[in-house]
Amino acid sequence: METIAEVVKRISAEISGLKEQQHAAQAEVERATERLKELSDRKAALASGTFSGERGVDEQLTVVMSELAEALDEESEVLSRTKSRAEKAARELDRFILEAEVRYHEVEKQLAQERYETLCKERYALDEKVEKVMDVLVEVLDELNELYARQVRAATEADNYSLAYQDPRDTIEPWLVRRLHRWLSLESLEKYDMPLPELDPLALTPEPKQEDLGVGSIDAPDGPKATGITSEVSNTRSQSQGV
Repeated sequence: METIAEVVKRISAEISGLKEQQHAAQAEVERATERLKELSDRKAALASGTFSGERGVDEQLTVVMSELAEALDEESEVLSRTKSRAEKAARELDRFILEAEVRYHEVEKQLAQERYETLCKERYALDEKVEKVMDVLVEVLDELNELYARQVRAATEADNYSLAYQDPRDTIEPWLVRRLHRWLSLESLEKYDMPLPELDPLALTPEPKQEDLGVGSIDAPDGPKATGITSEVSNTRSQSQGV
């Protein structure tokens, strides 16, 4: 089974071959046209000759010139048929080229769709990577929170009560916002509790692995499906680009 890339390559080669044939047919038309003009000029030159006036000589000359003119006419007829068939071939080849180019562009779109889906799957893998990094970040932030609780207890035992009024979130929250401001929104973030791969509208859920996937039909698929993102999340994300 051909891959889409192989089909694109094959159709491209087909178009190149058709164009070469079309150029050859057009060259035949031009050669036949030039030859017909040449024969026409030769016939005109033969017809312009004068006779001696002697009856016997004139009759013989008339027969000879008539035979020569007939031969030129026969050659002209052959050339005319050649020209007509070459013109027809050129027109048909032009139609074939147009049809092949339409098929080429359709398959090119399918190939682009295939590349797009591959990129979407790569994005899904990156989203999973982000999710893992976020798990580590949350774990470290939880450790900082537990450390803060121990600091408060230790400071209280030392009669230092000022630490109880120093909330570490006052530092950590703006620090996170500053570094992640391009991806944050000022609106409610509760809708983003889902894993990032499921929220990301540009990510494509990987297909289950099979021993032999095959290439299948070259028909273009309907496109990648968003992994559960709602329109509300999409609108919020579009607005957040200006943050």
